[in-house]
Amino acid sequence: MIALLSLQQLREIVKMVEESGIQKFEYETSRVIIAKNDGTEISVPVSASGPLYEPDKPRESHMAFAPSPADGVETAAAETAEKTITAPMLGTFYAAPEPGKEPFVQAGKQVTADTVVCVLEAMKLFNEIRAGVEGEIVKVLVEDGEFVEYGRPLFLVKTD
Repeated sequence: MIALLSLQQLREIVKMVEESGIQKFEYETSRVIIAKNDGTEISVPVSASGPLYEPDKPRESHMAFAPSPADGVETAAAETAEKTITAPMLGTFYAAPEPGKEPFVQAGKQVTADTVVCVLEAMKLFNEIRAGVEGEIVKVLVEDGEFVEYGRPLFLVKTD
């Protein structure tokens, strides 16, 4: 079965392309490729169960990608019933809604699946990232303003 973009999603993509320096846009059922004027190219894998295909459902796809054992995060999470919230896309990580404001979450804060934990900026679009899990933030794994790749661990959440 081939998954298709919704009309709203397609409109958003066209608007992004028109407002940016994108010269190339490719869409495949397994990934999206976008190229900008400066020669950079972004390739993002797409999951058929991810938010690209189900815009009305809560975003949970970022929970599906565990860090590699080399990070040491997965081992710690398995031993202490912790979940890892990972980046559902690449972009610049912002811990707060605006510079100088309080962060969305900090270590020790309780979160629900719908709690906004950070914002990822990609191509001048600010995307709110929700926890997708209920529990307590144990550790923030990235610095404010840091560029993160798709699947990068952002937070550890204790789920017990």
